[in-house]
Amino acid sequence: MIAKQLNMLIRFCCFLTLLGFNLEGYSQVFSEVESFVFSGMNANYGNAVADYDQDGDLDIFIVAYNSYDANDGTTISRLLENKRGFFEDVTDKVGLRKQHSINNSQDFKLGVSWGDYNNDGYPDLILAHQNGTQLFENQEGKRFRDVSSIANINPCTDNCINSGNMWWDYDKDGDLDLYLYYLDSPNRLLQNQGNSTFLEIENALNLNDSNRTWSCLPIDVNRDGWMDLYVVNDFGLSRFYLSIEGNSFEEATQEYNLINTGCGMGSTIGDYNNDGFFDIYVTNIAESKDNPLFMGTEEGPFINTTVEEGVANGHYGWGTRFLDVDNDGDQDLYVVNGDNDLHYNNVLFKNVREEGGNGFQDWSQLSSANGISNGMGAEVFDMDLDGDQDILVSNTNASPYLYKNNTASPNAWLQVNLEGTVSNRNAFGAVVIAYVQDRAIHRLVYGTSILSQSVKPVHLGLGKVQKVDSLIVQWPNSKNEVIKEIAVNQKIKLVEQQGMLEGEIFVAKEEEQETEIESTVEELPFDLRIYPNPFKDSVEFLFDEKITSGLLRMDIYSIIGVKVFQLEQEITPNLDWTLHWKGENSRGVKLTSGMYFYKIKIDNKKWSGSMLLR
Repeated sequence: MIAKQLNMLIRFCCFLTLLGFNLEGYSQVFSEVESFVFSGMNANYGNAVADYDQDGDLDIFIVAYNSYDANDGTTISRLLENKRGFFEDVTDKVGLRKQHSINNSQDFKLGVSWGDYNNDGYPDLILAHQNGTQLFENQEGKRFRDVSSIANINPCTDNCINSGNMWWDYDKDGDLDLYLYYLDSPNRLLQNQGNSTFLEIENALNLNDSNRTWSCLPIDVNRDGWMDLYVVNDFGLSRFYLSIEGNSFEEATQEYNLINTGCGMGSTIGDYNNDGFFDIYVTNIAESKDNPLFMGTEEGPFINTTVEEGVANGHYGWGTRFLDVDNDGDQDLYVVNGDNDLHYNNVLFKNVREEGGNGFQDWSQLSSANGISNGMGAEVFDMDLDGDQDILVSNTNASPYLYKNNTASPNAWLQVNLEGTVSNRNAFGAVVIAYVQDRAIHRLVYGTSILSQSVKPVHLGLGKVQKVDSLIVQWPNSKNEVIKEIAVNQKIKLVEQQGMLEGEIFVAKEEEQETEIESTVEELPFDLRIYPNPFKDSVEFLFDEKITSGLLRMDIYSIIGVKVFQLEQEITPNLDWTLHWKGENSRGVKLTSGMYFYKIKIDNKKWSGSMLLR
């Protein structure tokens, strides 16, 4: 058996070498973060990430399954604040310790979802319990307040198990509604009233599915601008519902060929073949049933490409995510699995299209992300702000583990943080399209997974390119927005119909860090021209003859708010004055390509703007 496995590994390595892989760089794609250890949390279910305190990095919430006991720390779900890749338990500090049980009875906990339901800029938190649902309002990233009763988040009338909750704007009114799903009761739809309260819709507009729902996917399949819903159920009863302009939903599972005959659990949306039509992958906990991969098509109905793509066997599957492990521009696939005495390694399927191959290859052992605990939840996100996607796994029989991505890859990336103004603040339902060289990369903003939902930037692996030619955002509630000529390897922020704003503030890497880059502009008594912009070798700041005397100060900042260049100079009145900046920092070192921001001050006058170094 060992000889057979070794022979298979050698043959696979030869195959990868023929495709041009650098095996030395890929020999251990992931490593477990040893500092991420939470002893006693040996039964954890849903997990989700969001920047709850708006400090620029993603924080983690992990659900402890066992019924809440104030005296037993192992029963308390945890909020972990990100300290640039190190995590601090702040559950007590922010007021999230009390996770209710009903009448002191058993009240197992399953799901967690982040969503900004009141559009105040801070993601709120909703927890799914065996006997109820608990909504916490985020109070400016400092405290959370239980507003379940105030917001009319009422438990279901019969004894039920709320497995998870999904935020979405099904009626396109600019705020997030709630879809509550259950394991033994009809699912429910709660409409956001725009005043921090919800109204339950009778029969959930035909979405009152009662077939043991484990996950849901909001997706506009017929591209009419309204979000449809794929409800992933146990026992082969998954259902697809088509939205009729948000007024009702019609079951159309067979029409769109989204039939899953296994025991559906996890699900994820991606565009694995970069054809512009979103695909769906579903995990099953039936070893005799494949995990189906449904390929989206221009005509509408999906095509089951499971066997052709080589992703059928994810074992006893639960959480799953599309991700781009090496930022090469095509999406890979991760599956966690296991149950009771059925122990299987987690599976990473590597998409080998960019390497000249076909379909996916099993990368589990080579990746070192093949943990053997009974996995439940899976999330991918850039935990340490280094431009690649890391993996978080919850386990039902062990502590959670966090995998750091160590891929040695020269490929470029871009992370896009969207903020809705007319659309919901989290921009759920938006589509981001990056045009690079001869292809387009599509991503859907939705966040949902098994027992969870996250709020995170859109991650785009771009391959070997120097820039994004253009980026299109298809907002749910307003016209498409186009941003051209974007430098790679950075995180940007787009506010709906306001274009690209300054980058979010991260930890400084050099020199001093500014906490804010001013965006207001006060008129100066002279004209300023900047040429060329974008620039490659140098940029000129040209002042005309109306310039007055005084001390001129110019500060230049990187996309993450770090001051990289400073100039102070007395200027002579009534003379032309020009500054040539070569894209170097104050020590004369050439800076990397990207967006930079400048501030100019003369006495109490000031002016600011942006420029792009290619």
